[in-house]
Amino acid sequence: MLNHYRTIKRLLRIIWILARYRIEFLNERFLFFRFVAWMASFKPGTNRMRRELSAPARLRSALEELGPTFIKFGQALSTRMDVLPENVGVEMKKLQDDVPPFSFDIVTKIVETDLGGPLSKFFIHFDPVPEASASIAQVHRATTQGGRDVAVKVLRPNVAEIVETDIHLLFTLANQIEAHIPDWKRFRIRRVVEEFAASIRNEMNFQVEGSRAHKFRENFHLDRELHVPTVIWELTTTRVLTMEWIDGIPIDELSRQSHPDLDPTEVSKNLIISFFKQVFRDGFFHADQHPGNIFVLKNGTVAIFDFGIVGHISVQERIWLAELLQGFIIRDYRKVAEVHLAAGYVPRNTNMDEFEDACRQIAEPIFGQPLKDISIARLLAQLFKVTERFDMAVQPQLLLLQKTMLTLEGVGREINPGLNMWLLAEPLIRDWMMENMGPKGKLRSARERFRTFSTAAFQLPELAMRSVEKLANDKLAVEVYGEALDRMERRLSTGMKRLSMAVTGAGLFMGGSIMASSNLPIAWFGPPLMLAAFYFFLAIIPNR
Repeated sequence: MLNHYRTIKRLLRIIWILARYRIEFLNERFLFFRFVAWMASFKPGTNRMRRELSAPARLRSALEELGPTFIKFGQALSTRMDVLPENVGVEMKKLQDDVPPFSFDIVTKIVETDLGGPLSKFFIHFDPVPEASASIAQVHRATTQGGRDVAVKVLRPNVAEIVETDIHLLFTLANQIEAHIPDWKRFRIRRVVEEFAASIRNEMNFQVEGSRAHKFRENFHLDRELHVPTVIWELTTTRVLTMEWIDGIPIDELSRQSHPDLDPTEVSKNLIISFFKQVFRDGFFHADQHPGNIFVLKNGTVAIFDFGIVGHISVQERIWLAELLQGFIIRDYRKVAEVHLAAGYVPRNTNMDEFEDACRQIAEPIFGQPLKDISIARLLAQLFKVTERFDMAVQPQLLLLQKTMLTLEGVGREINPGLNMWLLAEPLIRDWMMENMGPKGKLRSARERFRTFSTAAFQLPELAMRSVEKLANDKLAVEVYGEALDRMERRLSTGMKRLSMAVTGAGLFMGGSIMASSNLPIAWFGPPLMLAAFYFFLAIIPNR
């Protein structure tokens, strides 16, 4: 009952705020909303605000007033250029996450409750004035009993309850959209909300953020471009995160005032190289690299904070992305189209000639600019705009990557106007492709596939028995989705070919091994073993 009351109360507040800012698409569709908007117009200052702010700016202001869930959701939607009009997407990128701090008494209570003792037990000094205050948490500077300067991040009180209520409302709205607006199905609105819900819940669990920071630190412990602060685990809980204090300057300060000891060109180079190492080398990247989360140390090394939003890219997705970027750079648009087909980004029945021509129309105006003005991030943004025309499935991880690249490119060019992201990234991508698609990479892939095949082979008899039992009991059900039939057919065909080659290779290997154990000359057992290796290789190489 209490949950229902809280949900209804929150829903009414949301409707009132959206009506006061007269959100256009709601105003046009719902008579009740127009009535509430008319009532809200009697509040002093409302009509003036409506006149002075554009429709996208009113939407941004409404989301900021609605609080943490809607601020974060708006920021997440800013990556979805396929969903939002461009002017709205640009406005969403301006969403501010600065809110008044909560009292130091509450901070003290949360920290002492979670750490299990008074502040003086853990800290020599704890600054009552926060260094930063956002919708989810605020950060205080402190000194531990061991004399170490640290940043202590504390979760806002009651924020979890508000967020969970809002997530429930967002799911309800997503279900209604998918049920009543068929044209929006390809946007997978419910999936967007699911990913957002998982993301913001992780942001409110500081042990998750700490583990991500630790992983970044391990990934870059031998690199000089990027520094990641150390997590103080003994002073970290789900609501309190304690990390090494970093003495540096915000990266955007380099563009506002002179720092003779820092070279903007070197700093921008460190920023971009560290990002592409995250993407291609590690497949794990910081997806919230706005200027507030980036500091520059005295030696020009970049330091990053706030690991609430991260992106993951598999090895295969990195290969597709590298080939896609390479195809654009060498202006081989047929290759770009074929990569999209191989990756499953476009349906099998896509007209490749038309898609190749669309890629050419996107890229040529961009590559016709001076080198310093070429933007890979904008290229990807333009590419995602053709999704509706060719019925491309939305790829959230690539949209998140594109948004992060666009942000970083803007930050880098603000301090170094001559920055060209591709010139810095191309050698890293080329070396990575050689490492993963050359002989060493294929051998490593073969070992991984053989390990997977071996594991599956051991499980096969048990799985077969279960299927037979279900079939005998009339409980075996097969679900087939129309959109997956083509992909299933390709995979079955490929699987049968690989199985045939693996069986042939196994037979040759056994025969060669028997001859070798019989002390026959190598001329007898050598060819069968070589042929066995060849067939095994054919069975495990990736199918393009």
